[in-house]
Amino acid sequence: MLSDYIKVTLRSLAKNKLISSINILGLAISLSAFIFITLYIKKELSYDAGHPNSDRMYRIAEIIKSDNFTENSSSCPPNTGKFLLKEFPDDIEYMVRFFDFQNPIVTIQLENQELYNEKYVYFTDSSVFDMMDFELLQGNKETVLSGPWMTVISEELAKKYWGDENPIGKKITRVGFQTDFEITGVYRQNSVSHIKTKMLHSFATVDPFPFLQRNWVWNPAWTYVTLKENVTPAMFEAKLPGFVEKYYDPRSKEGTSHYLIPIEDVHLKSHLEFEMAPNSDIKYVYIFASCAVFLLIIAMVNFVNLSTSYSLLRGKEIGVRKVTGATKSQLIIQFLAESIIIAFIAYFIALGISFASISYLEPTLEIGIGELFNVQMIAAMTGIVFLIGFLSGVYPAFFISSFDPLVVFKGKMISQGSGKVLRKVLVIAQFTIAIVLIIFTYVTYNQLALLNNKNYGFDADKIMVLDVANTRLGQTYDAFRTQLMSNSAVENVTVMSDILAVNNNNHEFNHEGMTAGEWNYYPALIVDEEFVSSLGMKIIAGRDYSVQYAREDSLSIIVNKTMAKTLGYSNPEDAIGQRMVTRNGNEKIVGVVEDFNYKSLHSPIGPFALDVRRNRQRNNGNFFTRHVAIRLNNTDQATLAHLEEVWKKNVNNVPFTYKMLDSELKKLYQEENNMGSILGTFAVLTVIIACLGLFALASFIAQQKMKEIGIRKVLGATFFKLFYVGYKEQFILIVVAFASAIPISYYFVEGWLDDFAYRINIGYMPYITAGFLALLISSLTVLSNFYKVIVSNPSEVLRDE
Repeated sequence: MLSDYIKVTLRSLAKNKLISSINILGLAISLSAFIFITLYIKKELSYDAGHPNSDRMYRIAEIIKSDNFTENSSSCPPNTGKFLLKEFPDDIEYMVRFFDFQNPIVTIQLENQELYNEKYVYFTDSSVFDMMDFELLQGNKETVLSGPWMTVISEELAKKYWGDENPIGKKITRVGFQTDFEITGVYRQNSVSHIKTKMLHSFATVDPFPFLQRNWVWNPAWTYVTLKENVTPAMFEAKLPGFVEKYYDPRSKEGTSHYLIPIEDVHLKSHLEFEMAPNSDIKYVYIFASCAVFLLIIAMVNFVNLSTSYSLLRGKEIGVRKVTGATKSQLIIQFLAESIIIAFIAYFIALGISFASISYLEPTLEIGIGELFNVQMIAAMTGIVFLIGFLSGVYPAFFISSFDPLVVFKGKMISQGSGKVLRKVLVIAQFTIAIVLIIFTYVTYNQLALLNNKNYGFDADKIMVLDVANTRLGQTYDAFRTQLMSNSAVENVTVMSDILAVNNNNHEFNHEGMTAGEWNYYPALIVDEEFVSSLGMKIIAGRDYSVQYAREDSLSIIVNKTMAKTLGYSNPEDAIGQRMVTRNGNEKIVGVVEDFNYKSLHSPIGPFALDVRRNRQRNNGNFFTRHVAIRLNNTDQATLAHLEEVWKKNVNNVPFTYKMLDSELKKLYQEENNMGSILGTFAVLTVIIACLGLFALASFIAQQKMKEIGIRKVLGATFFKLFYVGYKEQFILIVVAFASAIPISYYFVEGWLDDFAYRINIGYMPYITAGFLALLISSLTVLSNFYKVIVSNPSEVLRDE
């Protein structure tokens, strides 16, 4: 029976090769896109779900409130996790911390003196292999991180450093530490996680450090707990205020609180300060899922539209079948079978398209070929394809099987106009979706252009950043700077404790109107005298730092305009000379700079302070000399060679690497850029598939109107009048679709743009552009079909009459 259905289907497809190809190709493209987005969404939703007992795992977040600023941090003081485990052993099954001294890049030296700069290197607790989905390939999980100066490395690093050689027992040096670490294990992260690691040092190495033991304010440790089965998050959170009161520093505990975030929610729902890496957003999952479903709907609409239209041409076939004894149920089964077979033909083609496209899409979607041909994925898609074929074929099957043989043989089938209303509704639905995606894509690309090109209030495009933590350049910086400045391409050199607009710390301040000993927390950078001029910032009141006032500036602060307003000085001049006590002593404001963006453009500008580094020749000064920023007027090979030469003269324990500040800022919008690329692809595919359907439908209508156009041409109708006859119906449908798309797109666009503190003004242009494109594309599609009919000889068209 199945073989008979396949034969009939193939014969039917062969009779209408063009329409059949359009139908199958549109569905195949849609299925291919659906496969990729399904895999992408599956990956996004699976973040951190692979950890043992992930439903009981939580990250501890910290809120520090002060009068004018609130820090909502993804991390905690290093002591928090350790003392929580000590205080609540009946509530916590496991606790693990990830701590990097706020150095995202560290230098590793091997025994052969080779140097490597590595990301994702953390100090962590030995419980990491009980709590996380980290598989220990070599070593004993009970002992690999049980003592100080032990480290485990990823399988990737083991191969990179030693190839097939066994790394266990080898020594490595982490630059900045006097004692070597011993490799005690090799591990692999099995499941996808927002926690990316390459090397894990034992936390027992740094736990004894006095400044960490005493610290309850500095909070760079990401802390996770697995609660015991009988403990709910609410029960545990209720105990945290008492914990803060018992242990935390008196200067901060009044405004400090903690709460739990389910680990499975971090990747898509957490956008706090100091995240381990920029997270994605659940909104993008919804957007991509909607796009994938839209594509399938459009393809199914094409199928239904074309099936019902061209079924009219199969009227005699149905009449003969009915006259020879075929029942309605038999006809329904036959046409449902045809629909399902066509869907599977399209699916096999979709697999071929997906296989050919995987290498191009893998960098964006992070999906490998193994996931594409996963058994579970194949099984799920088989079921989905069967359902698509069935649903697409239901209406055509019932529609075709209802033909009256008597009417068919009288030649009146086409005049019935059966299915006309449905075809109109489906075309409207198709182009509504297409127009919505065009509008969303237009807005997305313009918003991304704003994000990638907006002036942050400083000259990011001219700044090269060198990571100098652990190089001890803080002690020899002046000589290093002088050597760099000897090249005319180097306009200025400065230092900063964190990369401006990428990261910062929040520091304690006591200002006018506050009681001594009370503190407010504000974002700040530790910089030097050249920072403001190097970054091209504008002083609007007071003065810049200067080496001429080194003694005075050692106890001085520069604030931004918003900070001056926050402190109560609407006129920036009034802030000059005001008290600004920090942990360094009694300081005062000497300058106010114009506002600049010190975070990504998702956040508005807030108060900010620039504190000059001091004690340059001491370890404290060296600690805050973490990044050197070089203002360049070009970055040609000669300039880069000069910079590398100076580096090697002054630094022998860290390889020369650099990054441009504007490129670092663009990385803050990686998820948005990915979404823009995917959305643009979807918009193009949607328009193509919709036009394929419209092309086929127009071809059918052209055949219906051949005689009408011939008669009108004989009567003197012009080319444009004849084109209007063919396009009139589609034009009305596109206008209705455009009217439907406007409120839908406005709702989604506004919801997405609300995530940005800086956003484009939508205006009318996206809607006008989308409407114009829809009309232009649809008119060209219809014209391509009607042109041959319009220019043909009327005598050939009317010779049967």
